[in-house]
Amino acid sequence: MNYSGIASLARILSKNSEMRMPEKKIYKALALIAVLGIMIPCTLIVGFISYVMTEALIEVENPGGGILFEVQILSAFSMVFGIMVIFSVLFFSSDREHFTTLPIASHDLMMAKFMYAYFAESVMEFMILVAVFAGYFIAIGKNEGILAALNPVSIISSIIGVVLLPLIPMIYCAIFSLILMNVLSGFKSTKMFYRLSTVFLLIFALLFVYSLRGIGDINMENYVESLGSGENSFLRVLNIIFFAVPWLSDAVAEGSILKLLLYLIANVTLLLILYYLGKLMYQNGLYTAASLGSSEKAEVKSCDIRDESQFKASLMKELRVILRTKAFSGNCAYINILWPLGAIGLLHFTKDKESMASFISLFSSGNDRAEMILFMIIIGIAFIATALNSLASTAFTREGQHLELIKFIPVPYETQMYAKAAVCVIFTYPMLLITDIVICIYMHASIYMCIFYAVIMLLSHIISIVVGMSMDSSAPYKEWDDEYSALRGNLNVFFNMAVMMVISVIVIALGLIMYELLKMPIFAYYVATFVILLGVMIRLIMIGPKIITKNMSELF
Repeated sequence: MNYSGIASLARILSKNSEMRMPEKKIYKALALIAVLGIMIPCTLIVGFISYVMTEALIEVENPGGGILFEVQILSAFSMVFGIMVIFSVLFFSSDREHFTTLPIASHDLMMAKFMYAYFAESVMEFMILVAVFAGYFIAIGKNEGILAALNPVSIISSIIGVVLLPLIPMIYCAIFSLILMNVLSGFKSTKMFYRLSTVFLLIFALLFVYSLRGIGDINMENYVESLGSGENSFLRVLNIIFFAVPWLSDAVAEGSILKLLLYLIANVTLLLILYYLGKLMYQNGLYTAASLGSSEKAEVKSCDIRDESQFKASLMKELRVILRTKAFSGNCAYINILWPLGAIGLLHFTKDKESMASFISLFSSGNDRAEMILFMIIIGIAFIATALNSLASTAFTREGQHLELIKFIPVPYETQMYAKAAVCVIFTYPMLLITDIVICIYMHASIYMCIFYAVIMLLSHIISIVVGMSMDSSAPYKEWDDEYSALRGNLNVFFNMAVMMVISVIVIALGLIMYELLKMPIFAYYVATFVILLGVMIRLIMIGPKIITKNMSELF
């Protein structure tokens, strides 16, 4: 294996395949907001969950059970969300033709692309894993003493785990990609490959639901008990799939050098298997990818151009780009369905549980604190849902290297901008409305409150759209290799999410101050929030389009 060559290629790919931080000062502030608004809160929450779960499992004399379950869940998510990334990076990145003409062994190129994708996709997971292990060691130190928590083998094992835990799921994804590109080379469409992530997600979801059988009431206490007893079927299946993870868990929990060595050997063995499979299959896979690309281009049929309004034509173009591109349709459009489905699932299965039934009763009886909590949830959903689907924050990034067409097609900037904004509304706001209706039905809210929530959601939604489009028009990510790179490598997506989370926290904090500290009635909080959001929305509508169109004129 050409280690130095693979490392050099991976460094080149990492430099050329990610969006660079724009030089504007505002982006430094946004980076700070992103760290404070997303990364640190997420890691703290995960660390706290790890701490609580470890404490609970210490009581049943299985302290490593919690950390095993958490890292296995992370492994499953790495595999589900990594399969399409690895597949695209290995076979459908735009640099494929360039690298294959160079005097580079195809399997070395494959390993370099794999290592680049591995580190690029795992940055956030590395931070989460640090929090998982930190929560575990804090719980062990509190319950068993500082010496038990500072076991050198355990600490070394956790550090190795942070770096290597996402590796095996990613290797599986790469192996699946290699095999499928060779076995299914007769298919003249990539749809078969692009459905894999959905298949894996459904499989793991069904396994998780299956693991709930026989635990009695579905709650955290019973689920943790099933983990401690070793009777959780979901965990047992994951222990088979990701067979090396239990060795790492034992190395951390027991300080076992032997288990740590077994874990390292397993990772090296799987990496070598990937390398030699690449020698056998990657070149043929590239040929298949090239033929798929050419066949798909040949299937494009010409059609008559019909006279229609410029706005309608621009809107239809945006809709086609999103719905006909797997990465955009799944991550930008269909992801919005999760909000009403999640609301139905959560409320339907918990409405008769003691805590949820009590909350519904309090809300129905007009309890101010219950009303305030639900209002805060509605605001959080509206802001986060709009930012999460990244429709606004990739409005211009989606154009990629064809961004110049914005300037040269005979359509005003304002018309193109409003078409991009309309797409955000079409795919997002109806799902927010359905979520609002579902919540109000289960909470027995009045029709007037349901309408009020819908208006608040609309104000929050528009604010998020304008902020996201302003960011992306200011510094779009143009040089992406594939559509998944356009989403995961776009800093505007990350920054917009952070800004929306911070705004949500500010609005929620306003309610806490008015109700808890100033002892003002809940109606005052409703009015203050409505006035503030309405004023912000009106101001953004007044200046936002001017900023965005000015940015559009300066893109070239």
